[in-house]
Amino acid sequence: MKVGEYMAGRGQPKKFTKEQFKNYVITYFERLYDGQNDKDAVSEPPTFFGFYRYVNEITNCSYHTIRRCYDEYWADIKKEFEELRADLLIRGSSMGRYNATTAIFALKNWCKWTDRQEVTQEANLTVTDNFLEALNNTAVEDWNEDIEDETAENNSVSI
Repeated sequence: MKVGEYMAGRGQPKKFTKEQFKNYVITYFERLYDGQNDKDAVSEPPTFFGFYRYVNEITNCSYHTIRRCYDEYWADIKKEFEELRADLLIRGSSMGRYNATTAIFALKNWCKWTDRQEVTQEANLTVTDNFLEALNNTAVEDWNEDIEDETAENNSVSI
């Protein structure tokens, strides 16, 4: 099947294969990316509705059909989609096509970018029998020393 063709049986809603849908995503971003090269063009931000309009122009499919395919294939195309979107937002804002503040907001919320590096440390302590035995011996020694100190104080004679 060529781009623009879709599968549909008689009386069934139109549906795209995963590969077709992925190709629509890529060509949508290519179109937006190329639009940024034209000095007179105002490139639209990469939104789902913009994607819908693009696919609708090619296939004449309804919003619900495109949304259903998007939901079905999202897990498979998510990483590539977010990488393309981030690249487009960075390029567009650096060229002045997008407002920088809006691009930052979109990168943080849509592409999960952050301002700072988050470090997670995990400490795994292994408690062994030797450690517990040593701890127990130390506790017993401390206990005996405290008893000896109390006994010495009670047995001392004051003048």
